[in-house]
Order: sequence, then C-alpha cells, then structure tokens
Amino acid sequence: MKIILLIGRICSGKSTYARALPGTMLISCDQLMQMMFPGGCGEHHDVLAQRARGYLYGMARQCADAGVTPVIDFGFWNPGTRQEAIDALAGYELDWRYLAIPHDEWMRRIERRNADILAGRSDPSNYYVDEGLLDKVNRLFIEPTAEELPGMTVIGG
Repeated sequence: MKIILLIGRICSGKSTYARALPGTMLISCDQLMQMMFPGGCGEHHDVLAQRARGYLYGMARQCADAGVTPVIDFGFWNPGTRQEAIDALAGYELDWRYLAIPHDEWMRRIERRNADILAGRSDPSNYYVDEGLLDKVNRLFIEPTAEELPGMTVIGG
C-alpha cells in the first residue's frame, strides 16, 4: 500500500518523472483543474484546488488498495501541504521524492514551457507561468528537509 508523492516547484519535471515510472498511476491536481477549468478559475483557484486534492487523495487510496501504486503530483510546496498529505493518507506507506532543480535550469524550463504553450505545442494540463505565478511559487515553496520527511529521496539538484 505504497503511495509516491512528488515534491517540486512548477516546471521541475514532476509529471515527466511520474510518467516514466512503470506500473504506476499518475494523480495530478493540475490535470484535473485544467480539464475542469481550461480558462482558469481566477480568485477561486486555491479553494477549488484544495477540494480537488481532497477528491484525488481518495482516488490515491483506492489505487493503493487495488494494488496499483499511485504517484501524486501536487508539488507539495511547503510543510503545510505536506502535512495535509500525511493526514489524508494516514495508514499508507508514503514514499516522498523531491525533484530538486538548479535555479538557472528551472528558469530555462519555464521559458520553454511558456513558449510551447503560446505555440500550441504543450500538454493541456500545463500552466502558463506568468510573473504572478512565478512570484507565488517563490513565496510559497519551502524546500523539504530530511528532518521533516525522514527517508525522502532527493532526485537531481
């Protein structure tokens, strides 16, 4: 009953990493939100995303109970969101993986993603990273520590 949880900033490679894991099921809040609200949901985004996460935690539990390893791609930007997952998934083995990425590479990926979105070559679940979203990530993202998440795997960096 293992559940893999991916930590990382937007555009750090979490979804790409998740898709490469054999025998798993990707569970992405971004995919659900973009499918439900393709034009965005403005000031309601955070409230709706919280509701979506609640639903998706239930889906992750169902996958794990059925013998399929879910990979939760929520980003888990800070200790509060990580604790939310710990509480929601109590009783399951949590396999935390942090996709660390150097700042320069992160900025290159954001530029490439934005260009792909503008050219219509991007996955529909990708968000365009404007200055407001970039500022939000920089304000809210707090790197996880081994003390916070013992056994966490750091990938890259």
